[in-house]
Amino acid sequence: MFKHSIVASAAPYCLALLAVLLGGVAAHTWRQAAHAQQDAPGVVPAGVIPVRVVRTAKGFELQRNGRPYFVKGAAGLQHYDQLRAAGANSVRLWSADYADDRLNEAQRQGLTVLLGLWMEHESKQFDYYDNKQVAQQKERIRQQVLRYRYHPALLAWDIGNEVDFSSDNPHLYMSINDIAEMIHQLDPFHPVTTTLDNSLPNVKHIKHLCPDLDFVSINSFGELPTLVDRLQERGWKGPYIVTEFGARGYWESPKRRWGAAAEQSSTEKANFTKERYIQAILGNPSVCMGSYVFYWGNKFEYTDTWYSLFSPNGEKTATVDIMQELWSNHKPTNLTPQIRELSFADYLLIKEQSLLPDTEYLAEVSASDPENDLLRFEWVLTEDRILKPATDITSSVYDTNIHNTGGGRAVVRTPAKPGAYRLTVSVFDGKGSVATANVPFFVQNAE
Repeated sequence: MFKHSIVASAAPYCLALLAVLLGGVAAHTWRQAAHAQQDAPGVVPAGVIPVRVVRTAKGFELQRNGRPYFVKGAAGLQHYDQLRAAGANSVRLWSADYADDRLNEAQRQGLTVLLGLWMEHESKQFDYYDNKQVAQQKERIRQQVLRYRYHPALLAWDIGNEVDFSSDNPHLYMSINDIAEMIHQLDPFHPVTTTLDNSLPNVKHIKHLCPDLDFVSINSFGELPTLVDRLQERGWKGPYIVTEFGARGYWESPKRRWGAAAEQSSTEKANFTKERYIQAILGNPSVCMGSYVFYWGNKFEYTDTWYSLFSPNGEKTATVDIMQELWSNHKPTNLTPQIRELSFADYLLIKEQSLLPDTEYLAEVSASDPENDLLRFEWVLTEDRILKPATDITSSVYDTNIHNTGGGRAVVRTPAKPGAYRLTVSVFDGKGSVATANVPFFVQNAE
C-alpha cells in the first residue's frame, strides 16, 4: 500500500512559484511553468514540493521536501490568515469545485492543501456497477488532477468523503483504487488517501481492494480516543490522518425526548477538543500523521453554532484559542470569554417537560472574560430544524420574543405555535472573540 511513496529530491523553486509567494503572478503561471517540464522522466516539475509517506523505525511519517511534516490543520474555507497565525500548516478541501481560489490563498498564507476529489456516494442516482457512470466520474477526476497536480500548495489527494458509509459494494472500492492508481501515474509526487466514516464499516474492503492508497483518513469526533484501536481491530495497521474532529457530533449527543440534540457550549467544545487532540492525535505518533479541526469558518450544520469556530462576522471561539496553544505552544494575546452555565426554565427542562406557549420565562448565562473585557450579550430564539424536512433549510427567528435585561439575563416569551425551538446566547468581548451556548425546548399546550 506504500509502494508509491516516492524518494525525490526537491527542485529549487521556479520564478513562477516565487512570484505566487509574492502575490504578483496570475494563478495560471505556476501551471504553465510546470507543464514545461512535465515530460522529463524523474524530474520534479518546477514549483512542485514532493510529499511522501515514509516508514521509519518509530512508525510512519509524512515527509514534505524530505522533511518530517506533521499535519496541523483545519477543514474549512475561511480565515486562512488566522489559521496560519495560530500556528497551523494545512487546510482540507472536500472537492475541487473551489480549488483555484483556495489553493492560491493557502499558498499566499504558507499553508498546504489536502485536496478533495469528490466521489459520488452509491445511490439510486449513481451505480458502481454502471461502467459508463464510473468512467465518467474517473475522467472528471482525471481532469482535476491534471489541473492541480503541480500547484505548490498541494499536499495530498483525498478521494471521496465517507463513501464507505453508504455502501459495501466491492465495485465502489475497486473504483477508489482505480482512481488512486491513475493519480499515481499522473502525479508521482503527492500521496493519495480516502476519507472514511468514523464507524469504519468497510475497512476490510479498503485493506484488500485499495492497495494503491498511501494512507487512510477518518472523520471522528466523540469516539476519536478509540480510533486507533478500532482501526487495528479491523485489520488496518498503517498510517492515517484525522480529516475532521472537534465538538461532539449531534448524532452522538444527549437527546431530548422530542429528538433534539443538546449542544455543548463553546467553552465545553474547546475542552472536549483539547482532550481528544492530546490523547488521540498527539498520543499516537507512530501511525497518526496529523489532523484537521472542523470547521474553520462559519456554517450551518444542525445549528448555526455546532461546528462553527467563528461567528458570521469573524469573531473566534474558544476552540481557536485552544488549537493555537496546541499548535504553537503560545496562547493568543486576547482569550475568548468563558461560559459556565446557561439556564432557561430549568425547573421544567431538567425534567424534560414542555414549556407553555406565549409565556414568559427567565434566561440567564453565567460568563466571564479572562482579561475582564466588557461583555455584550446577544440572544436569539429560532425554530429548531430537528423536526423539519431535510430539504427545508428555513428557520424562523423570533426577535420580538426576547427582552434583553442586561447582565447576561433575558426574559423570553415562548412562541404561540407549538413545536421545537432553540434559545442561543452569544457573548462578545469586543476584541474579536465570542462564546456561545444554546438550549433546545419544546412548546406545547397544557394537557
